[in-house]
Amino acid sequence: MNPPPNAIGETDPAPTSGPRASWFKRVRRDLRSTIQRQTSALQGGFTQPGAATQQAAVKAGVASLSSLEARLANPLLRIAVFGLVSRGKSAVINALLGEALLPTGPLHGVTRWPRSVYWRPKIEAVHDGEDLPQIELIDTPGLDEVAGEARGQMAQEVAHQADLILFVVAGDITRTEYEALVDLQTARKPLVLVFNKIDLYPDTDRQAITAALNALWRQGDGRDPNVALSVDEIVMVAAAPAPLQVRVEWPDGRITHTWETPAPDIAPLKTALVTLARQDGTALIALNALREADHLETELARRAMALHQADADALILKFAKYKAIASPLTPLPCWI
Repeated sequence: MNPPPNAIGETDPAPTSGPRASWFKRVRRDLRSTIQRQTSALQGGFTQPGAATQQAAVKAGVASLSSLEARLANPLLRIAVFGLVSRGKSAVINALLGEALLPTGPLHGVTRWPRSVYWRPKIEAVHDGEDLPQIELIDTPGLDEVAGEARGQMAQEVAHQADLILFVVAGDITRTEYEALVDLQTARKPLVLVFNKIDLYPDTDRQAITAALNALWRQGDGRDPNVALSVDEIVMVAAAPAPLQVRVEWPDGRITHTWETPAPDIAPLKTALVTLARQDGTALIALNALREADHLETELARRAMALHQADADALILKFAKYKAIASPLTPLPCWI
């Protein structure tokens, strides 16, 4: 769900001032230079076998770079939400949005494919709405719901596109959750651990979660990265609190009981995300764009080199053939 891209060269809507703005604009200029350089590499008539396929791949890569540059013209902070099934990922997103936009339920794995929604926090919650980039929340299937290889590929693709990762847990952290964290850590993105359903675990605290992650790391004999140290923040929420039985006393002396659902306790996560988006949002967007651009340019350079190398080899072979034909016709020197 991308916003409409701007043409290359349009004025940056954000950020507009300060050292971050200067760095952000420099990233855009570098991307423009890369696009121009790779576009120039396509100039010329390539006739060797496979040239059309290589050219199509280079054009697709240039188009991807152009999309990255356009994305920087309208900064969009992508936040991917991961976790195992029944941890409340969709409920967390709904609580942030303030409405039940994504389906939730007791069934095992309601979310079947990644889905995106835009989130615009209320202005009074951020005190300065102009500095906040657009935010996209990406809901993903439970990491233990999708088959092994497909799950890993889906998670890596979404994590690669995201600027920030939220990992939702509830209750004791399992070995499966820890291993999923380790896999996601390879994306090298900031990671916020969201402990949901805290209303069911009132005694849980951040120190206990950190200790559990460290314990799992030690059980792995240190072979895996220390995920506990890579978690940037641990936030405690109750996205969809369980209903509570309430005692009602009536004027006539009757006593009845009813069930009431408390409001979501999502303020700590909202504050953490808004603070991060305001302080580091544009930097995260630019850094992720640079990572993608570096990957794309490496592949483009390889393909462009193959195009030009094939032409150079063909030219050398053609020259060699002409030389072989011309050699018998060359007059022999005369020695007196």
